[in-house]
Formats: sequence, C-alpha cells, structure tokens
Amino acid sequence: MYGMMDLELARERRRELMREAEVARMAREARALGTGKPKRDGTTRVRWGLAEDEAEVADLLQLNGMPRWVAFEERFVVAQRGGRLVGAVRYATESKRLSLGLLVVDPWAGERRTARALYLGALDLAGELGVSDVTATAARGSAYPGEAGYRLAGRGWRSPVPPEGGGENVGFWRTLLHLWGTKAALPFYRVPR
Repeated sequence: MYGMMDLELARERRRELMREAEVARMAREARALGTGKPKRDGTTRVRWGLAEDEAEVADLLQLNGMPRWVAFEERFVVAQRGGRLVGAVRYATESKRLSLGLLVVDPWAGERRTARALYLGALDLAGELGVSDVTATAARGSAYPGEAGYRLAGRGWRSPVPPEGGGENVGFWRTLLHLWGTKAALPFYRVPR
C-alpha cells in the first residue's frame, strides 16, 4: 500500500517539475527574442560611482551576501556594461595613493572579466586624480589584481600609475611577469649545493 502512494507522489512531483521547466523555457525564449533583454555592446565602462548608483551597488552587495548599508557609506568605482552596473570596487584616497578594497561583481556578468576591467579602469581613474600609486587588497586566493598588471607587495597588490605620455604596454608587461611568476624573472637562478 505504501509503495503505491510513494509512486503516485513521485508522479505528481514529476508533473510539477515538468510544468516549471516549461515555464522557464518559455521565459528564456521570450528574453532571447528581445522583449526583456537589454542590448549589450560588449564593452565595459569603468567610472567613479555616483549618488544615483548607490541603489544598484546595494543590489550587487546583497547579491554577494553582504549588507546593503555599505553602499550608502562607502565610495565605489563602478563598471557598467550595456547600461547596467555589473561590478564595483570600494576605494579610499590617501596622500598620493588610491586604495582599492572590497570587490563585488554580478556573478552572471563574468566575474574575471569584470574584475580585471575594474582594476585596469581604476589605474586610469587614478591618473585623473594625480595619484602616483594604487594599492588593492583582494580576497585570499584571488589573483584578479595580478591579472590586471598589479604586483604582489606584502599582503596586498600595488601598481604605480602609468605616465600620461606613453606607457601603454606597462600593464601588458606586468601581466606577463605575473603569469610567468617570480622564478621567470631570474632565468639563471641556481640552487646552491
């Protein structure tokens, strides 16, 4: 008797799941047709956060499991893609230094690409401020600043601001050095016997 009830419950559950899957499929098709999906141009624009961005930054914080009130008390550098905020990094200014802190990214927007764009964009924005150094603290195990050309310095990451005239490839060479690691910088390194 109990086996028949379990079988009927399983069939009913399967029907519910099939209905939910059908609704989700129809919603995906509607978004793909352009009725609910904004156009994306594929470029990420990095800029200083404005007062109007606080609500969107609060949504990003909440999406990443952090309290919303942080968005209203801190300053952020934000990344926009397709007219929508996809990432933010907290910043503070000190004497001739820009310090980057907490990074929050929309997980569906591509975390690595957005984080790299934010850290590279922060270098450009630091040049506008006239600071000479940018430091970044990243979560343990995160190498996003290194991928953007920052160098590991103590507990955090550091990058001098590139000069205005020339220096376009500075980030490229720093990124390449980061990918090679520290041993590659010493090609004739020998272990003493």
